[in-house]
Amino acid sequence: MIGYAVSGMKLTVNPGDVIVKESQTIEEKAKQIAVDVPDITGDHIKVPTYFIVEYPNGETKALHHVRDAKQISDVIRQMQLHEEDANQGSKEINHMLNLTGLILISVFVLMTTTILIGIF
Repeated sequence: MIGYAVSGMKLTVNPGDVIVKESQTIEEKAKQIAVDVPDITGDHIKVPTYFIVEYPNGETKALHHVRDAKQISDVIRQMQLHEEDANQGSKEINHMLNLTGLILISVFVLMTTTILIGIF
């Protein structure tokens, strides 16, 4: 990483990579932006310095986008697993609805066949 030493603090190419030694609240960390520039494609890139994560037990953490990158990846993986579990549940419901529809159609065909045999 390219950097310059100024008053004991290492500066980086990206100012948002610097971790401030002073204690900050989660709200203050949530407002910090690491990158806010247009890229070569013309899109505007905005990356927060800290990702705020609220865990199921109610704990809230501010994860730094460089220092805590592994934890951020773990949180994203957990979210994907929970999303897959939720989608799996909806697939089971759809399967049950399809089975119910098939049973109703079968009953209707049997009733109609019985009535047609009785008529002719």
